Amino acid sequence: MPSAHSPHPPRAPGFWTLQIAGWLAFGVAMGLSRLAQYPLGYMLLTKSVLMALGFVISLGLRALYRRLLHRNLTLPRLIVIATVVSYAAAILWTALYNVADASIVEWYLRRVPRGFTFTGGALYHAFVLVAWSVLYIGARHHAQLQAERERALRAETLASGARLQALRYQINPHFLFNTLNAVSTLVVERRTAEATRMIARLSDFLRLTLEDRAGDEVPLAEEIDFVQRYLDIEQVRFGDRLRLSIAIAPDAREAMVPALILQPLVENAVRHGIAVREEGGQVAMAAERIGGVLRITVSDDGAGLGGANPRGIGLTNTRERLRTLYGSAQVMELESPPAGGLRVVLELPYRPAAGAVVDVAGEVEPPRAADAVAVRS
Repeated sequence: MPSAHSPHPPRAPGFWTLQIAGWLAFGVAMGLSRLAQYPLGYMLLTKSVLMALGFVISLGLRALYRRLLHRNLTLPRLIVIATVVSYAAAILWTALYNVADASIVEWYLRRVPRGFTFTGGALYHAFVLVAWSVLYIGARHHAQLQAERERALRAETLASGARLQALRYQINPHFLFNTLNAVSTLVVERRTAEATRMIARLSDFLRLTLEDRAGDEVPLAEEIDFVQRYLDIEQVRFGDRLRLSIAIAPDAREAMVPALILQPLVENAVRHGIAVREEGGQVAMAAERIGGVLRITVSDDGAGLGGANPRGIGLTNTRERLRTLYGSAQVMELESPPAGGLRVVLELPYRPAAGAVVDVAGEVEPPRAADAVAVRS
């Protein structure tokens, strides 16, 4: 949120402002160019027609360029296409204008046009449309680059925010108190080895939460390992009340996912699906690759969305991060299974981690295939 000391920068003029102003300036310049040779009324009329035709034809070019820009063509290729298209459009513009000008000469000047041709002046008009096309494509290309930069900065900010929220919402005083209380119980019962492991898990979890990871994405195996540390701590708290199931397909382990993307989902499942029920319940995570899509599910068998708490914090943050990182290439859905509870489904573009081994079938072979499927209860 910008403050009073850092206001929004002034917005650049929109397309229609520049379009209207540019063509008006073109019409005035053309009208003044030969004002001494022709009556003022004729110049105003004929150059208004020329300007109006150019205005309309440029809108047709705009519709074409907008489609081309969505195809991610290189800038040099776009310029070549724009040059060819502009010359073809200039021939049409010139022919229409020459026909209209001939009629104006007969009606307004009351004389027969001399030297009439359909394409006379097409080359000059082509230069005008090429200049318009280059300016339009350049402006759109610049706007796309700016949008990508803003999107990257926003993603980085949200990633940092996720780390802070992990401390604020997941590692809250109750969580720390219950964890330390569990450690204290183990010490009193002289279960020193288990207490030492619990302290190590808590230390690792806190370190990974605060760690400044390079980039916005990490391999899914690393993300699962991080969540597993959280669940190990919660397992001590809830004992048999917390049943865990983790099933990760081999070719999904090395897929890149946003850092800390699963933590709020799993925390929601534990808090709202397990902690509120005396009998506890199950938290399940699964991931698989379906073609070019990575599908991840986090589910619990608790009260579902019909419970007292709408589970808004973690889900809202996750949805916003995915939209920022992947735009329309991602899906996040909430499902209510027939048996009850809540299932969160994420679908992301599948991208293997750098250095992952891909076999001829296109599947990733992770370094530790034996850890591909793990079930804990």
